[in-house]
Amino acid sequence: MPDSNDEFEKSVRDYENWNPAVALTAPSGEKITFHVPNQESLWRVKTLLSKEPWTIRWLDGFRRGAVFLDVGANVGMYTIYASVVRGVKTFAFEPESQNFALLNKNIVANNLNGRVLATCAALSDHLELDRLYLSQFRIGSSCHSFGAEVGFDLKNRPSPYAQGCVSLTVDMLVDNGDIDIPNYIKVDVDGFEHKVLYGAENTLARPEVQEILIEINPGLKEHSELISWLAERGFVYDAVQAAQAARREGAFKGVGEIIFKRRLKGKVELEYVKTSKDLGLSQERLDAKSRHTTAMNHALRRMHDTPLQSDPFPHKIVDNVFPQEYFDEMRKQFPPVDSMISLGETGRVPQGAYAERLCVLLEPDGMARIPEPQRSFWMGLAQWLFHPHFINRVSEIFWTHSENRFACCRTHDNHVRVRGDGLLVSDRTNYAIGPHTDAPHRLITFLFYMPGDESLRALGTSIYRPKDPGFVCSSGTHYPFDQFERVSTAEFLPNRLFVFAKNERSFHGVEPIAQVGVDRRLLVYNVRLVDVESRATNEVAV
Repeated sequence: MPDSNDEFEKSVRDYENWNPAVALTAPSGEKITFHVPNQESLWRVKTLLSKEPWTIRWLDGFRRGAVFLDVGANVGMYTIYASVVRGVKTFAFEPESQNFALLNKNIVANNLNGRVLATCAALSDHLELDRLYLSQFRIGSSCHSFGAEVGFDLKNRPSPYAQGCVSLTVDMLVDNGDIDIPNYIKVDVDGFEHKVLYGAENTLARPEVQEILIEINPGLKEHSELISWLAERGFVYDAVQAAQAARREGAFKGVGEIIFKRRLKGKVELEYVKTSKDLGLSQERLDAKSRHTTAMNHALRRMHDTPLQSDPFPHKIVDNVFPQEYFDEMRKQFPPVDSMISLGETGRVPQGAYAERLCVLLEPDGMARIPEPQRSFWMGLAQWLFHPHFINRVSEIFWTHSENRFACCRTHDNHVRVRGDGLLVSDRTNYAIGPHTDAPHRLITFLFYMPGDESLRALGTSIYRPKDPGFVCSSGTHYPFDQFERVSTAEFLPNRLFVFAKNERSFHGVEPIAQVGVDRRLLVYNVRLVDVESRATNEVAV
């Protein structure tokens, strides 16, 4: 206590003048200001771009001028970010009194009055006056619960303090015109997400609502039921994205931000994206009389006519995938060994890794090493392999198994940006690759087998099921064989194709090749989702 009233008043003035704030520069260059009265709020600023990377990616994709509903806004980190960076109109709801006060300070600090409206209320499935049980009485804290003294796992948890609070429903607010119909909805209310969405049932039926980001706890029965409930109302999610977003450790292990998008009506338009690695091939109409176009049409028919196997993931094993004379030419024109390099020399994997896999990338530098007439042949094959017509047709084959990924990767104009990637491969003795699902940006993977006879039939790609039935993987990480059960092997036979749609359970690999003098030839090709980023430091080509 100060010795005099003057000293005390000076201390109060100093306290009032001490108004700590920090400026953050968004990746797109905008300046954002946040008030930070304590360590908790400072931590939120420091971790804004890293704590929930999928939330930031989602916000970065907002259509400018859209309407955003932020349920569980806390001190406004995502409210402010979206409103400044994407220029959206935001309705933010935060029931905790101290967080709400700081949320409004942050709105004022960024000159967002008129663009952002904050309300101190909980959103739920009914109108009620009840208690908001706090996890702690501290600015920036979370895991509060409305109407029940529980934690984020919905298990009983004592609360040090409770404040009075009212709950509203999204439907009530929209129907009364209190908020605009949202295009994007974020719900992060630590376990009660299902109640918020159930209170928005009528609003979700409106076509204006396109995307929802929800913090999902897979350990909660209520959240599992919520996912099914949303699917019934036309909202789907990409299981690969969900697996990527799940936290790997800590109290929130398994919990993650899942992006739901309205199910597509009809097919999306695949937009082929040219890159510096393209071969300069024309994307114009294919020559109908070309032997390459004939081979493409034959392959498409064979893929279409071959039954799809769904266990343990969607795949097809297609025999006689090419006309025999075309396959013979592929064998004849296979690049000489002195034009190939190890996979480790391509930069796709660490230097020295997979030395037993020799390859030629179907990219300018790789093709430049192939002598004629081999180069001309493979350029002709690449013309249709990378062509939008082929990519669209094969995407249709796997449509029912990839619809959710398409829906969640589409842009605002209903396009999905894709490109092709391929390499010619010769695997040698001691080559092996452990069970893995492929990198997240892969949509469909093709393994065209090219042996000269049936002597290598045991060396095909194997399909695996994890011994832990709940194990999934979103990345291209390779795992030990002993953690998996080998379900089957697509035998390595001439003119055979093993093709599959990537998902979080598409575990496949190649058992160690002990046979001496092996030359395991194949053409590897995959359709990539351009806008899906891989978390892996190095991509491994299969």
